[in-house]
Amino acid sequence: MTNPVKSVLEADHESLDHVLAELEAEFATQHVAHALELLDLFWARLAVHIRAENLHLFPALTNASPLLFTGKNGLPTAEEVQHLLLRMRTDHEFFMKDLATRVKTLREIVGSQAVHLEEIKEVRRGLDTVKKRLLVHNRMEEKQVYTWPILLFDEVTVARLCEGLQNELNNLPGRFAKEATGNLRDV
Repeated sequence: MTNPVKSVLEADHESLDHVLAELEAEFATQHVAHALELLDLFWARLAVHIRAENLHLFPALTNASPLLFTGKNGLPTAEEVQHLLLRMRTDHEFFMKDLATRVKTLREIVGSQAVHLEEIKEVRRGLDTVKKRLLVHNRMEEKQVYTWPILLFDEVTVARLCEGLQNELNNLPGRFAKEATGNLRDV
């Protein structure tokens, strides 16, 4: 059986990586206004991804019987699950707060119509920190957390979980309605 939870969430990681790559390209060409649009999109898309995990995946794992977590057959112990999910939530809080700060800074820069090279460099450095931490975070999710539902739950439960995740991922803020059609430049 394929792992639909892993497939859906990994595909979203890849999609977020594409937005981040486009954002980095915009910074490289000094298109700060469009970089702001892409940073805002990345922040919103990551928030939706995090919301999907926090509302559906993490509670499903937390509420699963501790007896299922044997430490064998690809499953951790219940204590390891709680520890890793706490780490994931801590990362999620870091990403959202840090990106909010970066978006605010870029909005101020774009709104002032003045050149703020040092502030732009600081935003880029901060994004590099986020990118590095996100890379480690995503690897941990993909290698561990995303593999557990298929080992724990029956097909119907996994399908329901996947549906809940997908519904959240599709629920972008209204200002990004055009993004859903793939027209990032039109945002």
